[in-house]
Amino acid sequence: MKYLYLDFIVSPYSEDACDVLSAMLSEIGFDSFEMSEKGIKAYIQQDQFNEDSLKETLAGIFLQGVSFSYMLHTLENKDWNAEWEQNSFDPILEREFGIRLNPRMAFGSGSHATTYQITSLLLQQDFTFQRVLDMGTGTGVLAIAMAKRGAREVVAIDIDPFSVENAQENAALNNINNVHVQLGDATAIKGLFDTIVANIHKNILTADMPTYVQHLASQGTLYISGFFTEDIPDMEKTAIENGLKVLQTYSKDNWAVIKLVKE
Repeated sequence: MKYLYLDFIVSPYSEDACDVLSAMLSEIGFDSFEMSEKGIKAYIQQDQFNEDSLKETLAGIFLQGVSFSYMLHTLENKDWNAEWEQNSFDPILEREFGIRLNPRMAFGSGSHATTYQITSLLLQQDFTFQRVLDMGTGTGVLAIAMAKRGAREVVAIDIDPFSVENAQENAALNNINNVHVQLGDATAIKGLFDTIVANIHKNILTADMPTYVQHLASQGTLYISGFFTEDIPDMEKTAIENGLKVLQTYSKDNWAVIKLVKE
C-alpha cells in the first residue's frame, strides 16, 4: 500500500502541542507518528488523505500562540505500519496488564499517557453484568479492558474503518468474543449503557456530551479523557450543564481523565 507522510512543524515546539496534534490527526486517518526535532511526522495511506479535512482539523486546534505548518512527502510502496511496529512499538499494555495488541497506530497503543492512564483506571473497576460503550475505540484497548473486567456486552464505535478492523483484530487476539465493533460517530449509539468511555479530544467530547448523556442509564458512569489538565474546568462545566456529577479527576503527564455519573 502506498503511504504519504507529512512533516509537521509545531511553533513554538512543545511535546504537549505535538500530543494534541497527533490525537487530532488520528481522527482523520493518520495511523502512526514519529517525533522530530521541530514537531512530528505523521503517516497516512494515500487513499485516506484529504487535504481539505486536514486544513479543517488544524484550524480546529485551539492552542494559544501555537501554529502548525507541514510539508507533504510520498513514500515508497512499503508496509510502514509493520515498520513502526517492529522498530517503535513498546508493548507496555501487554507487559503491565496482559492486553495484547497488534497496533496499527501509535495513538491507542499505550505509548500515549492518556491511553495508558485510562486503561489502568478501567482495569481497577468492576463492570460485571454491565453493557458498556467505548466511543472512539481506536485499537480497541479500552473495550478489551472493560470486557476483561466482566462487562456482559461491549460496543465499540469509531469513525475510521482502519480502526474498526484493528479493534476487531485485537479483541480476537485477546480471546474476547463480546466486543461488537462498528463504524460511525456518536449518531451510531443505540440503546442505554451502564458505562460509557470516550477517549477522544476536547472539541468532540464537548459536542457529543448531550448524546452520551442521552444513552447513559440512570446512575451510569461516563469516563472522558483525551484533554489537558488545564481543560478540566471547561469539561466539568460542560458535564454539569448536561446533568452529570463529577466523581473524580485523574491526571498523568498533563493529560486528564474525569469520572462522571448521571444522577
